[in-house]
Amino acid sequence: MKSEIFPEIELRKEFAGFEKDPFIRALRLIQGKDDDFKKKYNTIAASNLLKYKDFRKICDALNAEGITHFVPVKGMLVFNTIFSEYQGLRAMSDIDLLFAPEEYSKLKDFFAKHPEFPAAHGEHSFLEHSGEAFCVISGKTLTELHSHITTVAIPGIIKEIFENVEETADASGNKMFAPKIEYAAIIMLMHDYTASSLLNFSIRRLLEFYTVLSNADLDKVINIARRFDLDRALDMQLFMIRTILEKTFFPPSSFTIYEEFTSIEKSDHGFLVKYPWKIHRKIFHGKTFPLGMKNYFASIIRETKAGKKFIDIFHR
Repeated sequence: MKSEIFPEIELRKEFAGFEKDPFIRALRLIQGKDDDFKKKYNTIAASNLLKYKDFRKICDALNAEGITHFVPVKGMLVFNTIFSEYQGLRAMSDIDLLFAPEEYSKLKDFFAKHPEFPAAHGEHSFLEHSGEAFCVISGKTLTELHSHITTVAIPGIIKEIFENVEETADASGNKMFAPKIEYAAIIMLMHDYTASSLLNFSIRRLLEFYTVLSNADLDKVINIARRFDLDRALDMQLFMIRTILEKTFFPPSSFTIYEEFTSIEKSDHGFLVKYPWKIHRKIFHGKTFPLGMKNYFASIIRETKAGKKFIDIFHR
C-alpha cells in the first residue's frame, strides 16, 4: 500500500466491529492482510469500471458540444484521482457531475439533442434534489448533473470551486477536469451536511473523507470552511473521525466540540444523528426550515399524480 496516499487507520477497540466494513476490508486487502476479500474487491472493481465507461460516454458527448466546465464529484472523483490504482476500494451507485453556472444553463438543450441520455424518472426530474440536478441514464448508470450539490444555498462557493479546477487525467489517462484536493474535501462536506435527512454517517464516508483530507492542506480546508460557514460541519466530521481512530494525522486542537454533538451516537455502521435538525440549525444558522419545506414539497411534486402532471406541463 502507498502510505503517501492512505493514512494509517487503526480503529479504537470500541469500534473494532467496523473491521467487517467492505471499505476497511478493501484497505486491508491492499495492505496484503485480507485475501478472503479479493473476490468481492474484484466484483466492486468490475462494477466501477462499467460505471466509468458510462461516465466517459456522457463526458465525451458534453465535450463534443463544447460543454467542458464541469467536474466529477464524490465517488467518480476519487475513483479517477486518489483511488485510481485501487478501483475496487469503494463501490459507486451512480455518477455525480458538478457544472459551472454558464454550462449548467446549456443542459436542457443538450438533452433535447441527445436522446441517448434519457431522463431517469420519466422526465428530467423537475425539483429532483430541490431543483438543482438533472437526473439521466448514461449507458446503464444513473447520472446526476448538479448546479450546486447542496440543498442549502452557499453563496459564492460554486464560483470559487471552478476558480480552483485543474486539468488532469482520469483513471484511463483521458483528459478530465477536477477540483483541487482541498475543494474536493469541501464538496464532500457540502453534500453530506446539506442532505435533508442528515441521519447517519457510515464508516466508509468518514474514512473516505479522512483519506481525501490527508492528501490535502488541512489549514487550507479549515480556511475555506470558515469563509463559507462550513466550519461546524468540518468540526463535526473531524470529531467523529477522531472518535473512531486510535490516532489521526491532525491533533484534537484542529477542531471545536459543540454541545449539539452530543446528539451523535455510535451505530452499527458508523454514527447516527438523533436530532438532525439540531445539527442543521446550528450549522446553517436557521436556514434549515426553508430547506426542509423545500425538500418536502419537492418530494410531493415528484411522487404524486398531480405533481407528475404539473411536471409534464412544465416541460412542454
